[in-house]
Amino acid sequence: MNPEEDRRAGERKKLLIVAGETSGDQHGAHLVSALIEMDPAIDVWSVGGEMLRKAGAREIVGIEKLSVIGLLEVFKKAGNVVSAFRKVLRTVDREKIRTAVLIDFPDFNLRLAHALKKRGVRVLYYISPQVWAWRKGRIDQIRQDVDHMFVIFPFEKTLYEEAGVPVTFVGHPLLDEPFPDESPEILRKRFFSQSDHAGNKRDFVLGLLPGSRESEVTRLYSRMLEAVDLLRPHFPDLRVLVPQAPGLEDRLFLERETCFAWAKDSSLFRRDKGKFRETVKACDLVVLASGTATLETALLGVPMVIVYVMNPFTYFLARKLVKVPAIGMVNLIAENTVMPELIQDAATPQSIMREVQGILSSPIRLEKMKEELAQVKRKVGGPGASEELAKRVMEYLKSPASLSGYLQGNSGIRGEG
Repeated sequence: MNPEEDRRAGERKKLLIVAGETSGDQHGAHLVSALIEMDPAIDVWSVGGEMLRKAGAREIVGIEKLSVIGLLEVFKKAGNVVSAFRKVLRTVDREKIRTAVLIDFPDFNLRLAHALKKRGVRVLYYISPQVWAWRKGRIDQIRQDVDHMFVIFPFEKTLYEEAGVPVTFVGHPLLDEPFPDESPEILRKRFFSQSDHAGNKRDFVLGLLPGSRESEVTRLYSRMLEAVDLLRPHFPDLRVLVPQAPGLEDRLFLERETCFAWAKDSSLFRRDKGKFRETVKACDLVVLASGTATLETALLGVPMVIVYVMNPFTYFLARKLVKVPAIGMVNLIAENTVMPELIQDAATPQSIMREVQGILSSPIRLEKMKEELAQVKRKVGGPGASEELAKRVMEYLKSPASLSGYLQGNSGIRGEG
């Protein structure tokens, strides 16, 4: 590289984005797309997945090496986590990256924020850790290590303002993605084109969404399938749709589906990679793992039964530490349990079957749930989060960063992570 090329490379805007889970990968990809539209020459390095790669980020570590939940699962992947941490810092040092956007994933990202801050990197945090639910002491750490919080719920803005943390409410990024224009009836015909019952309003379509992590599918998918098997005598023509999360292997699903004959019948069962919104909108009701999917399903106006099962020890600790009346984001936003939740021991195939049967057998209850979801959607606000965030991030990228922290922290990364 000649001196002129070296000078130009040094002037290029450089950004680190760290998203440890599928939802963060999705939101990060929208941010990168918006940034590249503003400045096509921007260089982005990421901890992420397929969506960030497609948006134009250079991958440092893939999320499949990091995406876990529960204490025991973290221990199993501890080597991957430490390796990823060190690899990110090496990349930051080598490329002299001065600005980072950390997306959710607090157990990894808050520690990374501290290491980055020591290097003089400006740390922007997008999608707040749920400090309003548990571990409120993290706010003190955020105040020290995060330059600016960008939050997706109005009540989070108030929380951080009271704590003296610079904060901006940008809205929820899920609203930035296109929603299917087709009616549920048209979508059902598309998924079940060979079914004699496709489009028949008297035959229900049930969605099964066992989560985006391998541990979630392992714990939840068999329970969901068994519940469907128990429902068959009551709803013989019940059709099932499963949107398979990106990054999850087919074997996780196939080895559980083979136990059920109806799962081999394409007129009754279909599993697709991706197509989340089209799949969910085609359903009358979904059974899903607690997480971002509950809000996305709410925005599509589809009633749901929320289920979740974790390692018993992790659940024991969560019961002691978490101080919220519900675990589903849709219920937290509604400030009421408007969608039923079956957690841990309550999430049996029999309980799931009874809950689903009760809802599908009551048109009045089904309509009431849809009305509740419409209210939740109004509370979330409108689109534009990714564009607003991109404008704010670009302001940071345009301003020079202090090198004092870099000189202090760049003596090596031994001991980090």
